[in-house]
Amino acid sequence: MSHIKQVTPIKIADIDFTVSRQIEQCPKTMMLRELAMNAIEAAAKAPAGRRIVDIKGKAIPECGDTRKLTIWNTGPGMSSSELDHICDLAASLGKDMALEGNFGMGAKVASLPSNTLGMRYRSCRDGVVSQVVLGKREGIYGKVWIRVEDSFEEVVDVTDQVRDEAEYRLDEDWTEVVLYGNRADQDTVADPYDGDPKQDRQWITTYLYHRFYGLPEGVEVYMHEGTHPRDGRRQFKPIPERADAFGRVEAVDVGEGVRIHYLYDPAYQDGGHNKSISGSLTSSVSTTAIVFRDEMYDVRKGRKWAADAPAFGIPFGARHISVHVELPDNFPVRHEPYRRFVQLSGGDQRQVVVEDFAELVFRNRPEWLIEIINSLAPKSSASTDDLRKELQDLLNQLRVKTKSPRETETGLHLVDDGGARGARPDHKDGSGGDSDRTPISPTDLIFNPGGAKRADISKNLEQAPEIIPLRDPELVEEKGITGKAARYVRETNQLFVNLTYSAVGAAQEDLGLRYATYGEPEIVRELARQWAERLVMGRVGYAVVYAQAKQLIREWTPDDVKKALEPESLSLAADGWRDAVSTAYRSISRRLGAAKGPEDSEDAEAAFA
Repeated sequence: MSHIKQVTPIKIADIDFTVSRQIEQCPKTMMLRELAMNAIEAAAKAPAGRRIVDIKGKAIPECGDTRKLTIWNTGPGMSSSELDHICDLAASLGKDMALEGNFGMGAKVASLPSNTLGMRYRSCRDGVVSQVVLGKREGIYGKVWIRVEDSFEEVVDVTDQVRDEAEYRLDEDWTEVVLYGNRADQDTVADPYDGDPKQDRQWITTYLYHRFYGLPEGVEVYMHEGTHPRDGRRQFKPIPERADAFGRVEAVDVGEGVRIHYLYDPAYQDGGHNKSISGSLTSSVSTTAIVFRDEMYDVRKGRKWAADAPAFGIPFGARHISVHVELPDNFPVRHEPYRRFVQLSGGDQRQVVVEDFAELVFRNRPEWLIEIINSLAPKSSASTDDLRKELQDLLNQLRVKTKSPRETETGLHLVDDGGARGARPDHKDGSGGDSDRTPISPTDLIFNPGGAKRADISKNLEQAPEIIPLRDPELVEEKGITGKAARYVRETNQLFVNLTYSAVGAAQEDLGLRYATYGEPEIVRELARQWAERLVMGRVGYAVVYAQAKQLIREWTPDDVKKALEPESLSLAADGWRDAVSTAYRSISRRLGAAKGPEDSEDAEAAFA
């Protein structure tokens, strides 16, 4: 019985347009990742002791003396027919064509938009070196024709030329890629994207350091002079291989194969760098990231990490602390097509971000790290302690509560209101009753090990926030509240108050003028400062408590509550300090023995409300 075909395959009417569109849609900044990964994977298949990747700049005859970025690796070479084959989109050698692996169209697609003049492939297989150049001519991407005697060829034999150049051996297999860029005079080592975007002098090392968390066994990646900020040929080592360069590191297993790496990088001598800068090929900036299959995703660093760190239980010292959440290979996520991020493999397939693991990071901080964080925190004052007690009394009156994780003897369970994305129950049709066990769906990212106790973070809404006053402009900027009054971090129940905010200065000026006639100006200035800070902290603290209380009102959605706790909303609350200033008048008048004003009749608590 013959097979009857039931479908006619869809054809592509305009191949050139489709190829160009696919190439030009790819994020060009993924170029180095794709080229480096191909080289690393190939080198891993070379004989032990010769698993080498070299990244360098060199001049080629076609482009004069201008440096061109070059990536060379050992490992299985390609014959002329194989080299011709891999030039097609979605073509590869020795790889499974699947979304889960490192399938083969990425390097070409990511590189060609920035190398329209050409990208040259050379590969040595059994002593024969074949060459092909990919580029863009007359608006079409493809293999560039090369004149050979009286004809033109796409793939040519350059064995004799390579032998004369004497740069590489012919008794081992290897592959080389040279990036021409868009112009013959474009230095693709310093300017790989032809100015769009611009790169600094250590862009290669920075990218590799914040992308590759591990290398296959025996693979060595070397950076030649000019591709890194130091001198000579130096070996690139991923962060875990440089653990000795940090002050202290610890990896904590939190269950289901997930590991959290905590790294402390103390200040280096008297400069602005961290200890790990010694011997490093790149900066020592601290980071947080998701690690999946030895690659780093959603990397946060610098000011971005410093602003996000409080939600991870690191309110201070973020510039010296890195946190990397490593997922097992079988975790229910996968790379998005261009490998810019990882996404859930089921459900809504949303992007997975490092905040999804903030609570896990917070709950599993090593004791030594907590001690370091506490040592870097500003000391609390009696005024902030008194204010927190006042807020706690109000919180108790409002009866604000939050759901808490239930203990289980085995397995994993969700934190119903843990504040992290990705945690959600899988409700089955027809299920009912008051079960102690919540089913786990593949998209559940936040979990507790079996026998877990009630986490401190789950009690946050039952406790008044810890008030942390900030007077240092650098700390204010680090927390992302320059020009704003405060920032509330729900995950750690901490309220950072910017005491350089304009409302503090305005209140201090008002109080100073009111008591300007008093005979001891130093005392007036100090009382005015203390009460100006107290007024703003009080206004902001009350705003946080009342926003939390709105969770008891059905009409207030979680997004509504979140908006009420944003720095912008808290700034508006701080700007209303005049509604509470009578409390300060009354207190200062008593202290100074001055005449009491008519405002003294107002109730203190009502003034803050």
